[in-house]
Amino acid sequence: MSAPLAVMAAADRWLFLKINRDWTSASLNALMPVVTDLHKLAWFRWGVAPGALALWLWRGGRRALQVLAVAAVAVGAGDLLAYRVIKPWVARPRPEYAVLGAVKRAPTGGYLGFPSNHAVNTAAAAAVLSAAYPGGAFAFAGAAALIGYSRVYVGAHYPGDVLAGWALGALMGWPWAWLMLGRGGGVSGRKKKRR
Repeated sequence: MSAPLAVMAAADRWLFLKINRDWTSASLNALMPVVTDLHKLAWFRWGVAPGALALWLWRGGRRALQVLAVAAVAVGAGDLLAYRVIKPWVARPRPEYAVLGAVKRAPTGGYLGFPSNHAVNTAAAAAVLSAAYPGGAFAFAGAAALIGYSRVYVGAHYPGDVLAGWALGALMGWPWAWLMLGRGGGVSGRKKKRR
């Protein structure tokens, strides 16, 4: 390993240990496993998520359906690329297999960790949603950031895995939004063009 890569790996490991072991609290120990696996909880999967989706599609109509389709394409493409191509190629083990003293607070989902699929998926969705609804960009980015941080906190990923996942997700999300929703495709942008 070259000297710059070794320095980056050491910094990644140091920051992982700080987030995973040192910068912790009892409340975060309870909260972060829920945040990281919210999509697996029955009340969210079968209640909140379908309800919110139905309300969004009902209120947003055809435009919401179009945004949902673009987000699904971006997330699906990013997830597939990360899981089937990049993870096997990089072959970086998750911290629990490589870092002495890593604290595992939630199921991790496999041996390989680079990049974080959670980060890829949430960043791709946030990019598409931000392009379509610019007023909500801060909230979408905040949700992706919280989920990414939770992946490090629970011991599933190094910070570098999450940063790479966010970058890949954004690269998958913005072009799909640009191509399929159009330049300046936000809801407010559409209203201005009609005047």
